[in-house]
Amino acid sequence: MKIAQISTNTIPVPPKDYGGTQREVHYLTEELVRRGHKVILFAKKGSTARSTQTFEYPSNDRNEQLAFIKKNLPSDVDFIHDHYGIVAKSNPPIPTIRSSHSKGVSGVQIPVYVSNTILRKYGKNIGYYVHNGIRVKDYRFRKKKKGYLLFLGRIIRQKGVHHAVEVAKKTGKDLILAGPINDQKYFNAKIKPHLNKHIRYIGPVGGSKKMDLLSRASCVLFTSTWDEPFGLVLIEALASGTPVLGFKKGGAVPEVLHGLPQLLCSNTKDMVKKVQNRSKFPSARACRSYVKKNFSDRSMTDKFLKLYKKIINEKKYKIMKNSVWHKQKSKRLGKGLK
Repeated sequence: MKIAQISTNTIPVPPKDYGGTQREVHYLTEELVRRGHKVILFAKKGSTARSTQTFEYPSNDRNEQLAFIKKNLPSDVDFIHDHYGIVAKSNPPIPTIRSSHSKGVSGVQIPVYVSNTILRKYGKNIGYYVHNGIRVKDYRFRKKKKGYLLFLGRIIRQKGVHHAVEVAKKTGKDLILAGPINDQKYFNAKIKPHLNKHIRYIGPVGGSKKMDLLSRASCVLFTSTWDEPFGLVLIEALASGTPVLGFKKGGAVPEVLHGLPQLLCSNTKDMVKKVQNRSKFPSARACRSYVKKNFSDRSMTDKFLKLYKKIINEKKYKIMKNSVWHKQKSKRLGKGLK
């Protein structure tokens, strides 16, 4: 098949540090190409994914980006996979899905979520879900761990970073906090006063440093308290052979850890007990095998290809009356876009 992958214009594909959506676009693109499909990738300047052909957005204006896609999209494309939203909302005359890496989306015919939890709760069971997948071999694996706990993610209240600090203090374990500070006020009030030689904040990390931190940690604390659409750090930790503890009321966390229920916690007190008693943790090898079986880039690609074919074969893709794809006539959109 000839498939167009539409990424965002915020972070290149693949991302150097953070960028869950772009990393998924990267894995999917390269796995599709490996299987012999032709992939046309539209992404931010600097993208290096091994697609059949890559087009870099010329500006930050969404109308101009859509026009650019229309101008450069081959006429024989079989399917469009939009991770951004601008193409799906324009309703092109080509079978198109809109992947949502967060919560509910509107104004598109076929939304696809990263978990069944979000499909049911925010998508009202309209559309499909396909779990995120990672290239497991990209993640460093170690059986022998060091004694520190690790929090990896954005420093915001919804991620429950203060709960990770509480767990570290009550267990007496060292804690490394890594990630960008997206809420300085929260960091100053709830995190900074507790920093010392045992609880350290090291800033954003990526690449080999991130892999090293994940693989050496004795346990990753996934303390998110909001409705996580998926929780990529969960499978990144497990792929490194590192157990990860998460809350039962953390959105899709129970769904992602469904096969490792011993890693789910009712509250902070429960998380403290599990950190203190590691005997029920799965082995490093079992952690990695769990991801290989359930959340690899290959299994994700299998599911998307099955969905592409299903939508094409059912021939239910219809053009909405308010299709922007056909109505867009602004002069600023360039030539050949009538």
